[in-house]
Amino acid sequence: MSGAGSSPVAVLFDFDHTLFAHDDSPRWVLDACRAAGRDTGGAAARALYDRMLAERRTPGVTAAMRGCQRSAAAHRRAHLAWFGRAGADEELARALYARLLSPEAWTPYEDVGATLAALRAHGVPVGVVSNVGWDIRPTFAAHGLAGYVGADAFVLSCEEGAEKPDPALFRTACARLGVPPGRALMVGDDPVNDGAAVTAGLRVHLLPDQPPGACRGLAGAVHHVLHADTHTRRTLRTPQGEPHAFH
Repeated sequence: MSGAGSSPVAVLFDFDHTLFAHDDSPRWVLDACRAAGRDTGGAAARALYDRMLAERRTPGVTAAMRGCQRSAAAHRRAHLAWFGRAGADEELARALYARLLSPEAWTPYEDVGATLAALRAHGVPVGVVSNVGWDIRPTFAAHGLAGYVGADAFVLSCEEGAEKPDPALFRTACARLGVPPGRALMVGDDPVNDGAAVTAGLRVHLLPDQPPGACRGLAGAVHHVLHADTHTRRTLRTPQGEPHAFH
């Protein structure tokens, strides 16, 4: 953990690879093909998926993706172009994009629910700061996690017109939670984008990679927040909701 100041009393989380993982596998292609009414076998789906991975690393696609999460329109345009360059026709490209945004294609890590419940039980305000090209609130709702993050506590690049590592995003999240940056903790996986919270005055806890569905290690990340002085925390935000078990 990095940063300075008193113990944090609020937590900001990254979305992708921190709280949720996308089904980034040939199954993504298979599900999109079925949605588009295509009778595509596993071998064909794997071939398209492999072409998608190869195209994603090309200079043209890399350039198109740069900054695309600053608006929903730019995100959609860049991804449809990527899928098209990999060989998907227009209909299939739209299906691939719809699947990317589908809440069912995103899986919370094993310890997300328990961690968010524990933070809520202790009266700790929670926000989400994410570089993302669409509204992820329905994903939280679909997995029963919407009650732990207020609708206005999502600071999304596509809604703010800016991407991490811009420190303004972290300051905005802190302002919405009603806490000074020096009393907030940013939990993420990217040393550049999430680590930039330090420049806004926050503490930062970076997590190592874990496979989808695994325990993410979030309990250790928020340990000091859960054990911060409760009187100080209550002066910043009134606890809401009933206590939940945390193991």
